[in-house]
Amino acid sequence: MALWGGRFTGAADERFKRFNDSLRFDCRMVEEDIVGSIGWSKAISDVGILTADEQKRLEQALNELLAEVRAKPEIVAASGEEDVHSFVEASLIRKVGDLGKKLHTGRSRKLSWSVRLSLRQGASRMLCSPAIPISRGLSLSLSLTGPLPMQRCLTVII
Repeated sequence: MALWGGRFTGAADERFKRFNDSLRFDCRMVEEDIVGSIGWSKAISDVGILTADEQKRLEQALNELLAEVRAKPEIVAASGEEDVHSFVEASLIRKVGDLGKKLHTGRSRKLSWSVRLSLRQGASRMLCSPAIPISRGLSLSLSLTGPLPMQRCLTVII
């Protein structure tokens, strides 16, 4: 079921599902989503939402998932999930049970972090290319704005 699926009594039309699901596009950000999830687990542990033991269990499971998707990246697209964040969350829940649901506390889907990390890594690879001469100390800053399902827009600063 989609994350928003509880709002409706019937299943979504297959055409809507194909239109709505973004996994075919954002599956390339799975590593960034996992790294962002590890960071988020540390942040919510620091404020007492997770215990230190819970955070360590989540981080271990996320690192296992990271190794799995690096070894077999096709598992992401084959999962049938709505988006990359849903894939990570569902995979985490399979690994650690209900503890995996606690990672969602206090945040939305955090696509902005995945996009930001992904674009930073891409820009870094591009800037480190021998074909592009750069000076030391170059700072890259870029703002992107785009729509979200329940918000008018989201600005991502890279």
